[in-house]
Amino acid sequence: MSDPGAHAVPSASNGWPIAVRDIENARARLSVHLRATPGWEYPALNELVGSGIRVIVKHENHQPTNSFKVRNGLAAVSALSRAQRGRGVVAASRGNYGLGLAYAGAVFGTTVTVCVPRGNNPDKNAGMRSLGAEVLEHGADYDEAATLADRLARERSLTLVHATNNRDVLAGAGTLALELLEQTTGLDAMIVAIGGGSVAVGAMAVFRSLRPTTRVYGVQAAGAATTYQSWRSGKPVPSGPPQTFADGIATRGPYAMTYDARGIVKSCGSGRMIRRRPSDLDCLLVPPAPRQRTARRRARAAGGAPRSAGASAARPSRAARTPS
Repeated sequence: MSDPGAHAVPSASNGWPIAVRDIENARARLSVHLRATPGWEYPALNELVGSGIRVIVKHENHQPTNSFKVRNGLAAVSALSRAQRGRGVVAASRGNYGLGLAYAGAVFGTTVTVCVPRGNNPDKNAGMRSLGAEVLEHGADYDEAATLADRLARERSLTLVHATNNRDVLAGAGTLALELLEQTTGLDAMIVAIGGGSVAVGAMAVFRSLRPTTRVYGVQAAGAATTYQSWRSGKPVPSGPPQTFADGIATRGPYAMTYDARGIVKSCGSGRMIRRRPSDLDCLLVPPAPRQRTARRRARAAGGAPRSAGASAARPSRAARTPS
């Protein structure tokens, strides 16, 4: 019998690392293990955002690992051959992707090693270990932990499953947007946090083919603004150690697969929005501020995005966001 996890390399098109059919194939594999997560509206949130905008919260915290990244881990491991699963996999993570990979390892009986920075979130470390993963601490941040993952892949003959630079990971992330598109009508925009960019690129791959009028807005912390800085420079720009409490999006530099797909990444800073083609990405740069004030600014930024995307005044605009 052929290996159900072995399949052809995803058929990217027009310079994109994945196509909609790759995301649909990933969803078929994931449907055996995951149920669709709900998208809910909250009157208080709609009132806070204002301007008649309806906000749909896609509750990825209802996943078995409390994060969308279980989609990424399962999509990657389910695509491996039996031989690759038998040798085991390794990756670097701050926790959420590691949890998703560990969950996939438990499902498929695959040995999983996750490299995390020293002092990583102890609850996430415990969660990964409870799912059977080996968790190794190395370095001061994600990027330094990734160097250990690279070395272990060579020394132990493990399959390196990068949290971003992997087409199956991107296809798994894209299932979130595909699911959301089927759960909503008249969706004007999707707002996501950007670390590596897997959800943003997955969403753009879905919308550019199935609903080109839906915009994707990325949000970055000012202390980990590598996508923003890369856009300003017109080329990938690495940074020093990230300065943000949002460890899940604390990366030093953009990644080749998602940076190339985003093309000329657009960003906004200081309240200015820059718009280009519908298939492109806009990025809100969130500056450091006291927590309560920052929450209000993020809500207002989320509220302004769909209006600038051309929502009709004849009906309320609809925007979706995912919990980070």
